[in-house]
Amino acid sequence: MKRIITLLLAGAALSVSAQEQSTEPISDFGTKFQNPIVRADFPDPDVIRVGDTYYMVSTTMYHFPGATILKSQDMVNWEYCAHPLKQLSSMEGYELKNKNNGYACGMWACSMKYHNGKFHILINEKLPTDGWQLQGWLLTATDPEGNWTAKKLSRSYYDPGMLFDNGKVYVAQGIGNISVCELDENFNFIKEVGVISDKDGLEGSHFYKRGDYYYIYATYGGYPSGQAVFRSKDPFGPYEEKMVVQKSYNGKANTIHQGALIEDVSGQWWTIMQEDLGAMGRFPNLQPVTWTDDGWLKVGVNGKLLESFVTKHDKPAATGDTSVKRLPTTDVFSEEKIGIQWEWNHNPDNKAWSLTERPGWLRLKTSATTTTLPQARNMLTQRIFADKTKETKGTVRLDVSNLTEGDRAGICIFQDPYAAIAVEKKNGKLQLVWWKAKVKDAGAGFKAKMETKEVELPDGIIYLRAGMKYGEDNAKFYYSTDNKTWTAMGEATHQTFNLTVFVGARFGLFCYASKKAGGYADFDWFTTEASFTDLTGISDTRYQPSKAVISVHNLSGQQVRQAANAAEALQGLPSGVYIVDGEKVVVK
Repeated sequence: MKRIITLLLAGAALSVSAQEQSTEPISDFGTKFQNPIVRADFPDPDVIRVGDTYYMVSTTMYHFPGATILKSQDMVNWEYCAHPLKQLSSMEGYELKNKNNGYACGMWACSMKYHNGKFHILINEKLPTDGWQLQGWLLTATDPEGNWTAKKLSRSYYDPGMLFDNGKVYVAQGIGNISVCELDENFNFIKEVGVISDKDGLEGSHFYKRGDYYYIYATYGGYPSGQAVFRSKDPFGPYEEKMVVQKSYNGKANTIHQGALIEDVSGQWWTIMQEDLGAMGRFPNLQPVTWTDDGWLKVGVNGKLLESFVTKHDKPAATGDTSVKRLPTTDVFSEEKIGIQWEWNHNPDNKAWSLTERPGWLRLKTSATTTTLPQARNMLTQRIFADKTKETKGTVRLDVSNLTEGDRAGICIFQDPYAAIAVEKKNGKLQLVWWKAKVKDAGAGFKAKMETKEVELPDGIIYLRAGMKYGEDNAKFYYSTDNKTWTAMGEATHQTFNLTVFVGARFGLFCYASKKAGGYADFDWFTTEASFTDLTGISDTRYQPSKAVISVHNLSGQQVRQAANAAEALQGLPSGVYIVDGEKVVVK
């Protein structure tokens, strides 16, 4: 049984948390920062400041709950805030039914604004059907971490940029030809005027007003990409154009583009765009902005962009808590709900998963049959964080005792192509299986492949690991029966950012049936740590320090408290996992 610990100190209980302390890469270097500011796939960012807090929303496509919002006090250290989009619809494509799916569809680039005490997110949905069918949605909330209301609109707005101005609502939208739409206060369409024409690949509009001018901040997408700004003294034009991010610098293709303009608490301006960085996706990128006397803007420093993983630059002015933040990845599944770092691949079947049937474990049940992983329901996914120094690994401990004939349960790195390692029940016996295959189109030279291996699991417990190193983009897989000795299986599967799925590579946990629904697998924990101590073998208990004075270490072995009074040992420490008096304690 998993050990779920409540630490009792001076009669006060500290409860457990499902989200473990993370050692994911950060961009904070004291008074300076280094791009990418978040080292994972948060594409098409729109960013606003409300008071002294910044909010960034990003595209999540067919992952739900979606429209992920991060929050920050300094635009460098970000925390999860909310997933305001619960789902878009129950169309067969989102439900993975009858061989339909929503890959490359769902929530596309959106616009976020704060107006009259309310957060607004305008979404453009690409429906999971054949052809070019779009739908507009408006999400609103007074508290971004509270309840959001979804409203289906009468029409779509492609890559919208909202602007509230003098009691009116404007939306700049379109691709190649940009129009400005006027809406009433309830977001009912009033009129549309074309303002920018015949600009191949121009999209990703963001709409602002500064001084006498209206600005449309938009991208020339594709590869290479650039960023332009258009301005006019009338929202309906005419507009004049200026390139602010070139498509190449010193002969090198640029991929920093499409994002938002933000004024910090001191009045300095910045832009957060996305940078295309291979199979892992499109990462948020922060650049300084200066305004010229004639009302144009410049991006970067002295005509150059800050180089990711290289250049360090002064951080934006900030107030409030500007301490180093790391987005959580590891999860011991001891909360009552799924950790905020996770999203389901397509709509989940909520009857086919549980955190309570076996407390402290995630149970994934087979509720339908499929012969391919991309059509399997209830794949639980999270982003892969880039680390230039080493392979990013995702490891799971799972119990496969209750698989039925034809079931597979394991971990994948999902892109197109994808690759996975799993335990499969075949001919009444358990075997390891590694395979790689396409989602839709993995390229003319790609060939699917599979390997199997006999495995003895007396207690049904197996450890599976997936890994990828940033810059190499090869998915690799390993297994272990004791969490100590690891064996590689399969071959390295090279991945690129493929528009057939339109998101960065993700870790995915899965359990699906190929013959008959009814089996299940239990996932004890998932971690991205290099090593992770099992919370197993000890019955649920309350932990009491055996000493009056104790030491506290993090999972990396670094001492965070020395000779601390036991009654105050963990008070004031961030949520996470610590080694206390030789025992592992999860603190919330």
